[in-house]
Amino acid sequence: MKTLFTFLLLVPFFGFSQQASVKEMTIVKGATIIMSEETEDWNIHLEHLEAPKPGVSGSRAELLAKKLEIMERYPATNARHARVAAGPAPNVVANFEGNSFSGVPNDNDMAISNDGIIVSVTNSRIHMYNSVTQEQVLYRSLGNLAQPLGVTGSKYDPKVIYDPSNNRFIIIYLSGYTWETSNIVVAFSKTADPTGEWHLYSLPGNPLVNETWSDYPVVGISGKDLYIGINTFTNGSSNNSGFTESCLWQIGLREGYIGFDLITKYYSDILPGLRKIFNITPIQDGVAPSGENMFLLSNRNTSSENDTLFLLEVTGRVTDPNAELIVRTIRADVPYVLPVPAKQEGNNWFDTNDNRVLGGYTLNNRLHFVQSCTNPATGTSAIYYGVIDGHEGANPTVTSRIYSDPIINYGYPNISWSGLYENDEQAIISFNHCGENDFAGFSAIHVNANLEASERVEIKAGLGYVNVMSDSIERWGDYSGSQRLYDEVGTIWAVGSIGTASHGHGTWIGKLTSPELTTGIIEHQANDVHSVVFPNPFVNQLEVTFELEESTLLRLELVNIEGKLVRFLMEDRIKAGKNRLSFNGSFLSSGTYFLKAYTATQNVFSKKVIKQ
Repeated sequence: MKTLFTFLLLVPFFGFSQQASVKEMTIVKGATIIMSEETEDWNIHLEHLEAPKPGVSGSRAELLAKKLEIMERYPATNARHARVAAGPAPNVVANFEGNSFSGVPNDNDMAISNDGIIVSVTNSRIHMYNSVTQEQVLYRSLGNLAQPLGVTGSKYDPKVIYDPSNNRFIIIYLSGYTWETSNIVVAFSKTADPTGEWHLYSLPGNPLVNETWSDYPVVGISGKDLYIGINTFTNGSSNNSGFTESCLWQIGLREGYIGFDLITKYYSDILPGLRKIFNITPIQDGVAPSGENMFLLSNRNTSSENDTLFLLEVTGRVTDPNAELIVRTIRADVPYVLPVPAKQEGNNWFDTNDNRVLGGYTLNNRLHFVQSCTNPATGTSAIYYGVIDGHEGANPTVTSRIYSDPIINYGYPNISWSGLYENDEQAIISFNHCGENDFAGFSAIHVNANLEASERVEIKAGLGYVNVMSDSIERWGDYSGSQRLYDEVGTIWAVGSIGTASHGHGTWIGKLTSPELTTGIIEHQANDVHSVVFPNPFVNQLEVTFELEESTLLRLELVNIEGKLVRFLMEDRIKAGKNRLSFNGSFLSSGTYFLKAYTATQNVFSKKVIKQ
């Protein structure tokens, strides 16, 4: 048996760095197109069907060699264990097949608007769906979309974001594999209708003019700016062997939405003098992207085993001359181990990539994130879930958990907040799964404020194992997608991969809700006052009965899901004993509200009510 060594970064923890180089650029708009406009679409897409093997040059081959050592060090137990689930699994409310596609890998991402339009992207294609009817309303290839820009390279690695504050979509993808052809295409929807006009821009993939090209985009937005984390590689490199550094684009949102020239900053040479950061993931606000600063997260994602996290913060919007890039180095409480290959039926395996941060959100001065890993206790590929407390301060701390199964492999997780009110610490993690006796499918778990996980719920069972590439190790995709449905409490949409009956890749889209919504109304009470709301949900008249131990001056208010006052109902001296309050809410917009009662010194009760 070989010994697996753990290498930790020997630098001061909670250290600060503001040494990144910053290049300011103005990017001229390349074109404005109508997404639904009929154009000749040849849908040209190039794929390499060979997977790297041990002994072949390149970082992927080196990663695979490390993983084989890990498999010897932490062998699979092949027996179910008695993990105690913390409550029920998320509810799978709706799901359907998306993005018909037979290529490799199946890189999935999606966004959904408050109007219920889904924009789903995979590899080289854009699909749009009506989330209610589940009908496709538009299809277009990335190559066709980029035609007016004149970029000639292969189109790949799409990402999509919905901005609820501006009711707009943003699509980002890459073009070209050399410094001569490398570009980052950025498209902003002009209106809330994604089938309408879009403004197109082409960012240089080699802005430092140093013969490198850009790969692996990771994206997010603040209240003001778009952020794109990118990795650069030397010209002519393959299998990640020529990694140079991870860089960061910061781009003004407003200019993109209205079609003006983009104001941008390009951060490079981050943490000079240390082993380079590999991959930078923007982490958005869980409730809705807001504010002028932005947090990002990275780690030692190609190490066999490590506990180092890099917490980055951009302290101002792209137009702020005093904005800085700050880096804090943090030590996690639980090391993350490189994810082992995921076993399928027979001699078929999935490549699980590395430990990079794949998704996250911030809420209540806590930063939540997920990534892939190996669970040493089970020897299977697993989910690493971490929470950084105090990420806005000088002394953040990390609490982590590993979720796994001895006979099921988990891969490429993503996470979205699923709380029922602003301080409700709960989330849904969606992910791909597979096993020797379980075809590649798409699953989810629910996690609570104590980082306790529910049982796994299957969004879609696989229809077959995947066997597309000429080697036994298949690409599983590099990411999956997840987004909170901003105007529907406790609800997320997610997209992931499944194996098809023909042993190819499939895409599945699902709507999930917090398990607490199954039982109806969730009471969030400050005290032990007994109170009952009826009917709930309501259409016209609503009443609440409650009991007080003593007479008191009581104020009652109706607030929305964001905590904003909708209606001051009354303030009066209420007698001890049982009381009933009723009012006509027929004129309220459909949605979720909270009926709050409090005195001058304490909160008495808070009741969630739903207007149909």
